[in-house]
Amino acid sequence: MAETMTPYERMRAVWECEVPDRVPYMPMVVFFVARQGGLTIKEFVSRPEKFVDAALDGLDYIGDAQHPGIASANHMSMLGHAGWDMATLDWRLWDEFPPDGNLPSIYEKVLIQDYDDVMERGFATILFSTELKNGIHERSVEDFLYYHFEHKQVWSKAWRRFYAKTGIPILIGGRSEHPLDMLQSYRGINQLVMDMYTIPDKLIEVMEWLADYEVMQAAQEAETMGAGELPGAENIFFYNGGPPGMPPDLYDKLYIPIAKKMIDAWVERGFNVWAHWDNDLTAHLAGIRTLADGLPKGRLLMDLEKTDMKKAKEVLGGVIPICGNVPSSLMVYGTPDEVDAYCRELIEDCAPGGGFILGAECETPWDSKRENVVAMKRCAAKYGTY
Repeated sequence: MAETMTPYERMRAVWECEVPDRVPYMPMVVFFVARQGGLTIKEFVSRPEKFVDAALDGLDYIGDAQHPGIASANHMSMLGHAGWDMATLDWRLWDEFPPDGNLPSIYEKVLIQDYDDVMERGFATILFSTELKNGIHERSVEDFLYYHFEHKQVWSKAWRRFYAKTGIPILIGGRSEHPLDMLQSYRGINQLVMDMYTIPDKLIEVMEWLADYEVMQAAQEAETMGAGELPGAENIFFYNGGPPGMPPDLYDKLYIPIAKKMIDAWVERGFNVWAHWDNDLTAHLAGIRTLADGLPKGRLLMDLEKTDMKKAKEVLGGVIPICGNVPSSLMVYGTPDEVDAYCRELIEDCAPGGGFILGAECETPWDSKRENVVAMKRCAAKYGTY
């Protein structure tokens, strides 16, 4: 059956919990694109024009939106901006993919020793931490300034070219992390869990403080990427779903209210929120549904990693659209026939009535089999036509 919508129209129909011509397909391929295109890790994070060329060579598996891979241009940056960004964490960035190198990795350390001190003095208390061994201060001032200002515009220009050639929108324009997820890195997961139970009120105070920064930096990034001009750049990528294993009462106290505050702030500023939340959040779906309270339709979408998608459709259907969640293990070790069977069941469970995007379980692994990613795309048309 002939398609009657553009990729952007199809994605927007799902955002509105409406029925498109077929189920959209969006596997979130980032490092996979780079590796398929023969790029090194260093080329991917520093040469967006090469990354776009690799995406243009991957149209057999790229779907109805493409993640622009702006990991080098925002808060969770591995290149280190002149502010408090990932210059403040112990990132290790390799030049090559495995086995000669590795994917970017963070070495977790307890960098925040005193919440009050950090809120009073800002992140200078971390930026100059003697615990950091990432060599960030060996970079030149010119390097810092380029990656903080000009590099974002280079990424925007590259993705405008991609959209002009393909008509495929980018998935997101800005990216932001929930403060509780940020603190897993800055405080360390063990210490953070203790804080949740011993000083929850102080934790809420520092999260409120962090939330304001995260809202504004993501909005500014989306504007630079082309919100209002480049389709998809108006979407904020909001992650990561919270520390794994949180009980519902704690999740509803510490995670949902801050998430709601941030989502509302972006929507008030005219942005949409692509909530990319990892872990199994099936137990928290009732709380997640409240995130849509008071919002105009079509402004919030949940991209779920290990959550039960059938249950998510039951709880969120008609209120919040969902995306997910073909397992990473299947993409790496499975066969096209196994991918086909899994996608068919997902579509049967989640597509009726609209509001569903066929996606991967978090990011499609860099070492997935290309034939499996292609098979996933074919399923959207094979089983997802309305």
